[in-house]
Amino acid sequence: MYSSSNTKPCTLLLLVGLKGAGKTFIGTVLEKHLDVRFLRIEPIFLELMRQAPALTGIPLEQRGFQMVLDRLDQLAQQHLALCIESTGTARTLLELLAALQRGYQVLLIQVQAPFETCAARVKTRDTAAHIPVSDDRLQEINQIAQQVELPWDLQIDNAEFLTESAIVQAVEALLQAKVRT
Repeated sequence: MYSSSNTKPCTLLLLVGLKGAGKTFIGTVLEKHLDVRFLRIEPIFLELMRQAPALTGIPLEQRGFQMVLDRLDQLAQQHLALCIESTGTARTLLELLAALQRGYQVLLIQVQAPFETCAARVKTRDTAAHIPVSDDRLQEINQIAQQVELPWDLQIDNAEFLTESAIVQAVEALLQAKVRT
């Protein structure tokens, strides 16, 4: 279903957690302080939804995630490490993860925060850069996201926004331990 054409050695940090857990914040911190290029997925999907408003469900997922893969493949030509974010609730997540693992060394990072904290963060964040959701849809997405079980390489408790140095230190340690030389 999904395909990656990347053949260059590249590490991909996949941040997974509830909507509002702080994945975007963490990805931005990694890009700012480490040699990691952060690709925001939601703007890609927002643009696709504007271009093809009739596209919904799995067809939207498939086209959107293939666009993400194509962009990652381009970025991998100039970067040794990339980062993306996801709630992990996509119905085609396992197929996407398999394609990512064929093209990249994928490190899975779970970002945790309580439901209430996530809901409060979603209500106060910039809606231009995130897919808007109703309160009911947010609760539904986060209930599914909370059940995502993957072999985590790192878990980050972001109940209170962590300091940038704490995030950098945790991810640097992971990269030093896991990245192929």
